[in-house]
Amino acid sequence: MFGANTNAFSSRFSGFSICHPIYHENIMLLAARHAIYSAAVSTEETATFMLLPSWNKKMTTNPYASLCRKYPHICKLMGIIPLDQLQYAKVPFWNNIQIPLSKHSWELQIIAIWNTKDRVCLNAHNKDWLKEIAKEIPEAKWETKNIHNHPYQTALGSGQHSGHNKINKLPNDHTQASEGPDKTSALISTDQPHNCNIDEAPQNSSSQNLTRKVKDWRDWTYTDGSLQKNEVGQDTDSGVYHPHLNVSHYVNPKGMGITNTISRAELAAIAAAVIHGYSHIATGNLTSLHQTKKELSHPNIHRHHI
Repeated sequence: MFGANTNAFSSRFSGFSICHPIYHENIMLLAARHAIYSAAVSTEETATFMLLPSWNKKMTTNPYASLCRKYPHICKLMGIIPLDQLQYAKVPFWNNIQIPLSKHSWELQIIAIWNTKDRVCLNAHNKDWLKEIAKEIPEAKWETKNIHNHPYQTALGSGQHSGHNKINKLPNDHTQASEGPDKTSALISTDQPHNCNIDEAPQNSSSQNLTRKVKDWRDWTYTDGSLQKNEVGQDTDSGVYHPHLNVSHYVNPKGMGITNTISRAELAAIAAAVIHGYSHIATGNLTSLHQTKKELSHPNIHRHHI
C-alpha cells in the first residue's frame, strides 16, 4: 500500500503509547489536546509519551506548550534530549540516492500525558521504572527524579513544596500582646492545653464592645481553600477542620483548566463538610456564602456555573 487516508484522532488514546507527530504547529497542538482529552476521560490506565520539539529551548510560545501548562496535573515534562545528542534516522530514498537533510536546530522534549491510574500502575509494577527508562535513553537530561501517585504532588515536582508547609513559617505561639480598653498592653499566654476553657481568657484580651457569637468556637467546623501558583500553572487545595474533635479532612477540588480556581476550592471544602455531616460551618470566603445563597434561592442560575 503506497498511501493511506486516515485520522489518527478518530478514537481515544488508551494504554501506553509514544506519539511523535509531524513538526507542524497545528498537528502538534491537536496531538497534545487529544492526548490530554484521552487521559482525562479514560477510566483505565492511559499514558502518552509525547516527543515534541522545542524551537527556542524553553517551550513558552508554542501553542501545545501553553496547553500543557494549563493541565499540570496531567502533563509532565520528563526530560530533554539536547541538540548535540539528538540524532534522526536516515530516511531511505529511491535507488539508494541519499539527499542530505538540513541540520536540525532544536531540542526534543519528552512529555508524559497521563492519568492517575497510570501513575499508580507504573509505581506499583516497578518503583524504579523511571530509572530504567533513563538507562534506555542515556542521551536525555531527565528533569524528574520520581513520580508521585497524587497528581498535584507530581505537578509540583520534587524540588517544590505544597502550600501545606506554609504553616511552618508562622512564629511560635508562646505569647502575644494585645491592647485592653485602657490602651495598656497585656501579655496573653496562648501556650495552653488543647482542652482549656475559653471562658478563662483574661477580661482585657479584647474590646468590651465585642460580643461573642458562639459559646465555644471549637464546636464549629472550619473550611478553607488555597491557591498556589508555580511555573506550570496553579494548584488548588481545600481542607476541613473540627477543633473539638481534632479531625481534619483533605479535599481535592478536582479543578481543571478554567475551573481550577480558588472559588471552587472554597466551595469544595464547604461541600465536603456538609457531606461529612457537619452542621455548623465557618468559612472566611464571602464569595462562597453568596454562591451558596444563590444556589438555594435561584438554582436555575447555576446550571452552567463552572
